Amino acid sequence: MTIVNPGPWVDPENTEPEPWRTQGGIVKFFEFPVRIPQMSRRAFHLYWQKHHSPNVMNVTAFAQFMRKYNSGHVYPEPVAGLPDHYQQNTPFEGAAEVWINSLGEVGDWLGQSTYEELIQPDEPRFISQNGDNEIIVSKEERLYEPIPDMMENLLTKVYVLVRKKAEDDYDRFHSAVSELGKLILEQAALENHLEKFVISHKLREPHPEGLMFDNIDAVLELWFKDRDAVQGFFSEQDYMEKILPYEKVIFDMDSVRAVVVKMRVVHDEFSFQPSTTQPLTFQW
Repeated sequence: MTIVNPGPWVDPENTEPEPWRTQGGIVKFFEFPVRIPQMSRRAFHLYWQKHHSPNVMNVTAFAQFMRKYNSGHVYPEPVAGLPDHYQQNTPFEGAAEVWINSLGEVGDWLGQSTYEELIQPDEPRFISQNGDNEIIVSKEERLYEPIPDMMENLLTKVYVLVRKKAEDDYDRFHSAVSELGKLILEQAALENHLEKFVISHKLREPHPEGLMFDNIDAVLELWFKDRDAVQGFFSEQDYMEKILPYEKVIFDMDSVRAVVVKMRVVHDEFSFQPSTTQPLTFQW
């Protein structure tokens, strides 16, 4: 492949109404990392934020494929007010999100010699290599984005990691998750707590050879101003009476997990919001 820096660009406004039905278009790569046990939580997040992420963006042959790169850094204690079935006791230290122009470019991105030479050797210095990190590639359904260039830095975000029931099929499940998202937004009391809301749908099969995805079928991504707004959202009567019953119908309820983070925008070609290479305070 001929490398042309800074690489091609695809218009992010060209979105599909049912993005889970194809493999085409922009895809989003998720990693939910686990820290090495010999490193403190604070040291892990400083290393990720101040050393690893800036170096990733400085390796142009690798970074040219990354249209956007966000890192979500987990709160050090469980956030009060979430439903009991949203398990927060995961080993994850947050989430790394990278938008790539196409599925084909994911292989080009990870297959770069600079990844093997410069990026991958840095990962074991802070990220566990024991197979406990989880990775998926998804397509994003943007349901609520009232401010296109919204400042995401330091907002609180809830990732809800869900799996379909064993008997359900791919299209039926993802259609149902999409309907759940729309149902949430039909409740004005719930929408009022949200800053932004998207659903990332695990890429449909067949998956490219060598790309192994973990047992996450969809990620509900809910942005809030702060933790108080998170608690307000999930305490609303509309959530209890209208949303929770729907979740019980479509989700494998024993496997629902929640990762609550503060957000950082490392790089963004989709928006006028600023990115930063300086560490942000997480009040640790």
